[in-house]
Amino acid sequence: MRGHLRASFDWVTFDEPSARRLPERPISRSRVALVATAGAHLPDQPAFVLGKEGDSSYRELPADASEFRLSHVGYDTRRASEDPDVVFPLSLLRRLAAEGEIGEVAPRAFSFMGYIPETGPLLRQTGPEVARKLLADAVDLVVLVPS
Repeated sequence: MRGHLRASFDWVTFDEPSARRLPERPISRSRVALVATAGAHLPDQPAFVLGKEGDSSYRELPADASEFRLSHVGYDTRRASEDPDVVFPLSLLRRLAAEGEIGEVAPRAFSFMGYIPETGPLLRQTGPEVARKLLADAVDLVVLVPS
């Protein structure tokens, strides 16, 4: 596998699972956002850092983005680029909205690069930033796609 790194760090664990909430409205009327760890970015955005330090940054993509790139150390991005919905199902969400399965796609999607051995910046900065943006977009439901 191209760019494959062996983890040389301790996994971060939590004593309790995250709080869960039931959706407040039916999925067919919900605004749905995509958050993925696919390393997706627009062609004019910087690629994710592919070094052993990882990259806790994120990229914001408009919901109507039709062209994006994948940069990731944990999977073969060339193969995933043949069917990007496997790792970044933005076009699938648009299709589900057009078919009435979901209410609408949120105006923007977010992508991280899944290899983040130092999780502090993700937990303290970039994760909360994305959460605030999802709240500002009045998102009802987030589809989280780990890659």
